[in-house]
Amino acid sequence: MPDPTRVNADQLAFWNGVGGRTWVERQDHTDRVLEPVTRKLLSFAAPRPGERVLDVGCGCGASTLEVARAVGPSGRVRALDISAPMLAEAAARAEARGLAHIDWLEADAATAELDEYDLLVSNCGLMFFGDPVPAFVNLHRAAAPGARMVFVCWRGLDENPWIGVPMQAVLPHIPPRPKGDPRAPGMFAFAEPDHVTEILTEAGWKQPRLERLDVTFDIAAGGGIDEALTQLTKIGAINSWLRDQPEETHAAAVASMREALTPYVQGQSVLLSGAMWMVASQA
Repeated sequence: MPDPTRVNADQLAFWNGVGGRTWVERQDHTDRVLEPVTRKLLSFAAPRPGERVLDVGCGCGASTLEVARAVGPSGRVRALDISAPMLAEAAARAEARGLAHIDWLEADAATAELDEYDLLVSNCGLMFFGDPVPAFVNLHRAAAPGARMVFVCWRGLDENPWIGVPMQAVLPHIPPRPKGDPRAPGMFAFAEPDHVTEILTEAGWKQPRLERLDVTFDIAAGGGIDEALTQLTKIGAINSWLRDQPEETHAAAVASMREALTPYVQGQSVLLSGAMWMVASQA
């Protein structure tokens, strides 16, 4: 497994540098693609009026804003992320919508001192801890008696053609990639239910319930295949693969992705399936 300290330092640098700034620039597209997941998460978590909610890895605030509406002004939402640029964008969006009962915290959830909460939610934000058990211990420490934790995370790459198809198209154009530990911090770190259960129960949470969530993503967000290709090369794994490659390699990879994605084009949409876990537990 990678060194947890190095993992955390790399995450901090990326999300407060070009990574965070680019995600802010691409926020509208990303929110539109992930809207089905956000909607399901809110339904699954069922935040109640007056509750105190902790949103971990809130990013640009798409889920946070919906949670804040659900708990109403009698409730309170604390939203945390390590990315200052994304938090600033999220706070601006909340202000524009008149949602004043959100506290924004730039901090690492693994070590932050947290106020007591009734519900923890996270939209794909919990798979990146360098050492997940102590991180979930810290989250458990702040949970009120009987507090609920609800989050979504990705199932395996083989079940997620929305990213697997373009990834396979890019691979022939870049140097061979080392085979990594599937449980290492990253997008698919929680793909195995037994691994998720082991982490949570070791950290003090009750036996979790995992439900399959299968969705169809429009990775173009209604903007056509060119917009889908722009998104794929701006953020995420493919962006990291191509970041230091020469221009001709980048162009060839984009051409291959275009060819691979063309069968999935429907009008201005590019529709591919995605697979996630919805996870629920209690303190």
